[in-house]
Amino acid sequence: MTNDREEKRLFALHAIGILDTQAEERFDRLTRIASKLFDVPIALVSLVDKDRQWFKSNHGLNIKSTPRTESFCSVAVAEDKLLIVPDTLLDPRFEYNSLVTGEPGIRFYAGCPVKLPDGEIGGTICIIDTEPRTLSEDERSLLKDLAEVVEDEFRIINLAATDSLTGICNRRSFMMFAEETLRKAKKRNRKFSMIIIDLDDFKPINDTWGHNEGNAALVTFASILEGLTDDNSLVARLGGDEFGVISPDYTSSDTAKFINQLTNIINNYNDTSKKPYKILFSAGSVEYNAEKHQSPADLMREADRKMYDIKKIK
Repeated sequence: MTNDREEKRLFALHAIGILDTQAEERFDRLTRIASKLFDVPIALVSLVDKDRQWFKSNHGLNIKSTPRTESFCSVAVAEDKLLIVPDTLLDPRFEYNSLVTGEPGIRFYAGCPVKLPDGEIGGTICIIDTEPRTLSEDERSLLKDLAEVVEDEFRIINLAATDSLTGICNRRSFMMFAEETLRKAKKRNRKFSMIIIDLDDFKPINDTWGHNEGNAALVTFASILEGLTDDNSLVARLGGDEFGVISPDYTSSDTAKFINQLTNIINNYNDTSKKPYKILFSAGSVEYNAEKHQSPADLMREADRKMYDIKKIK
């Protein structure tokens, strides 16, 4: 898997906001079913992060994660297909794995990749035995069926992190992505920027032409905003007519360029849309500074203040 592809996959995994969350019955039920269906002591819903595999559900295993270097599931993710290891001691990829030579003594593994709502692979649902074995064609189909159920649950979770009107991320997912981006920036001494955007004179659109027209304006703006951002950035509707953008590796000069491009695109839309109103906005941006910003809230307050300062002088 190329670095660009892996970065895109990790972005999607963190954007859905499922890592390091509490156990949920909807996933635990699936691993219990898998354990009984295949008569194995261990069944997992595993998510493959940058340096670890983390278990959203871990039936029969008393740990929450392992290093990615020890992960069977990372191989299934990289190959993007059902991975079956009938006997780990006969497979040179795994015979010296600490999970094979030590606890829990894995001798059989089968894992089916599970995809996130945007099509990227998040991890696997896998079954593990302490004795060598194989899977019949029917059993392989059953494991794939369970993977599809996991994907359905991911889609349900994603709906909770998505704005129902515009289809972009909502405030919840924006804050989770901000937390993760800030954590990485602190750990790796990297830059990132946050932009807070508020539509100007939006209420008169609703009051004069109705809420359907107001909603259409919000959808249009969200679409333009998302189309302008790169694959590593996250765009969200924070509520009402307020939007946010988080751009890893962006400096203040990058965000100034971005806002200028957005202004030009919106101006062109206003000139050609034949709408009886114009979409107008104010934007405030802030570049992460380790000495000033200890939390996403610190960044949001500063970007919000800058945005309102700009709005006042219009």
